[in-house]
Amino acid sequence: MLSLFGARLSIDRDELEWQFATFKWLRLEFGSAARPLVLPSPAFFPASSRQGHGRIADLFEHVRAAAGMEDWPCELQAGRRDRPAQIGPALLLRHEDAPAPCGTFQITGEDGIPKVVITYNPELANDTTAMIATLAHELAHYLMSTAATDPPGGWDLHELHTDLAATWMGFGIFLANSARNFAQFQSDGLQGWSSRTQGYLSEQALVTGLAIVERLYGRDPLTAAPFLKTYLESDLRRATKALARLHPDIPAAVGAVDLAQYGAS
Repeated sequence: MLSLFGARLSIDRDELEWQFATFKWLRLEFGSAARPLVLPSPAFFPASSRQGHGRIADLFEHVRAAAGMEDWPCELQAGRRDRPAQIGPALLLRHEDAPAPCGTFQITGEDGIPKVVITYNPELANDTTAMIATLAHELAHYLMSTAATDPPGGWDLHELHTDLAATWMGFGIFLANSARNFAQFQSDGLQGWSSRTQGYLSEQALVTGLAIVERLYGRDPLTAAPFLKTYLESDLRRATKALARLHPDIPAAVGAVDLAQYGAS
């Protein structure tokens, strides 16, 4: 653990230092100007009058606006909708092939003209929090694709970096709340529970990242607390106290990281 006394972080020192390194890299690549903390409110996500793909497209435009990427050319498409459902100890799949991802990011194109395509899993259509987290994650892929240097630890870790990038872009509440979900299940005479995981970092790592980002921007991380799941609110309070004790000056701690130690070029 990082300390024997006081509030403790839920991640170890190596992961904390890697998060610091990633946030330093993001600031060097894309600027250090404060980005807003995106909240699950009509101010950021007005209701749509459309249904189906149209509603998701409207939501995507709000996510792009919150990310400051509304002018970045890209096409939104519905992707595969197959996802696994966990019923008790058994794993049930709709098809025998691998389950579909929550979303994808791809750069294609013909005749040297690039085309950016982002897809979403329609299975998430009724889970607005998970959909926003997915769209933010894919936009973070888009942002990172323009980087001039390698991220800390290299591109093999890019999915982990992307979760942090989406948090740095302001969507930490959505990523943390959608990282793990449990729900009752009833279908075709079966009853039980279902579980779903989303993203690549743990809930605790995402909450820690959220606290770091808010401190980087000179804000109180506990502003996000009322919008988190109850147990994640407790994790955020613990992380905020631990970071205040271990690193009273988060911008200085992030700035002091030597990216060369992480192979960043």
